Amino acid sequence: MRKTVVAALLAACLITPALALAATQSQYDKKAAEFAQTGQQTVSLYVDVDLGARKNGSASELNQAHRAFNSNGYQVQSVVGYTENGDLQGFFVTYVRR
Repeated sequence: MRKTVVAALLAACLITPALALAATQSQYDKKAAEFAQTGQQTVSLYVDVDLGARKNGSASELNQAHRAFNSNGYQVQSVVGYTENGDLQGFFVTYVRR
């Protein structure tokens, strides 16, 4: 019984990070505003793609980030996809102040 409980807890700890949700529009807006306030000329960030949204959700994640940074005076410099074992995990995005 005790081994089963420990195994279940261990499994939950390993699975939970994989189920973490990607950022929301308000989180991107907040980060973009923070960078704009500090006057930072370039910003590089990682846009995570949800486990279940790799095919359809990746574009909406990028659009949310682009929308937030564009409205705060940044333009996209580069977008590089990050894969692990052939699976899309997210994107490294660099924005430059206009």
